[in-house]
Amino acid sequence: MIKKVQILVIPGVQLLDVSGPLDVFAEVNQQMGRKIYQLEVLAIDLLNVVTSSGICLLAQKRLQDDADETADTLLVAGAPDIAQFIPSSELLDRLRQRALNSRRYGSVCTGALLLAATGLLEGHRVTTHWSVAEAFAQSYPGIQVDADAIYIAEGPLRTAAGVTSGLDLALMMVEEDLGRDVAKTVAAQLVMFFKRPGGQMQFSRMGRTSLSGRSALQDLQRWAIGNLEHPHSVQSMAEHMGVSTRHLSRLFTQEIGLTPGEWLEQERINYARHLLESAELTPKQIAAKCGYSSIDILRRAFYRQLKVSPAQYRSYYKDKRQNRA
Repeated sequence: MIKKVQILVIPGVQLLDVSGPLDVFAEVNQQMGRKIYQLEVLAIDLLNVVTSSGICLLAQKRLQDDADETADTLLVAGAPDIAQFIPSSELLDRLRQRALNSRRYGSVCTGALLLAATGLLEGHRVTTHWSVAEAFAQSYPGIQVDADAIYIAEGPLRTAAGVTSGLDLALMMVEEDLGRDVAKTVAAQLVMFFKRPGGQMQFSRMGRTSLSGRSALQDLQRWAIGNLEHPHSVQSMAEHMGVSTRHLSRLFTQEIGLTPGEWLEQERINYARHLLESAELTPKQIAAKCGYSSIDILRRAFYRQLKVSPAQYRSYYKDKRQNRA
């Protein structure tokens, strides 16, 4: 039985949020030698939709067309300016009904914001692009937002993180439908990970030089960031600031929401990421420059923060440099 996959787009949609998942499903048809998936793009109003890159998409139908039809999968694509898109109550009602008529439904990247407005995400665990995750969680306290997950499957709901993770989500659904062997074949043909290592926070630039709080605390942060090669501790940081360790811990928790140790580890790993991306130093040299006495300690802290090893992280950026060359 042919499975209908529909992706809803809004004006200014991110093209890769649409084309990425569709190409995964289209590759299944190619590899199987027959149509497994029927692919459709849904528009809000006009069928001709201008994407964020200026490229025009021609949708097959509008959201209100054939409103009672059923689909196997419905996804809502994201857009860089989706926060400025104000959906009408009629649009949300139509989207909610179309989602409920589908076997599974979800979103790619910031498409989660539009889907959340229907009320369908309340009480669920979802993911979206790391850059909007915090604001998303504040706007919808009834939704559990996981800022690190690449994708999440919960009941009929499927959500993907930022942009390229739409491919990961589609591949996961192919595995659900047709098994691991078919999904692996598709991944190999598209030259992508079958299971991407780590979460999306390894690509985040949040927290880099994270100065916050009162001026005395910012002075301490600048001093610590400028001297990461030294074996700082909560005690040494408290002594530098001229306060007790208890008072320092209270300041960090109140002003930053992290303990001094958590903040320091975050900054060390941010610096390690920068050094790994440059590919100029050995792992041992990087560990020393980040204040770690051994590579093993760096590796454990790196994995704790990003869910990938330093070697995996460096390999990713090495591949990117080679592709650019």
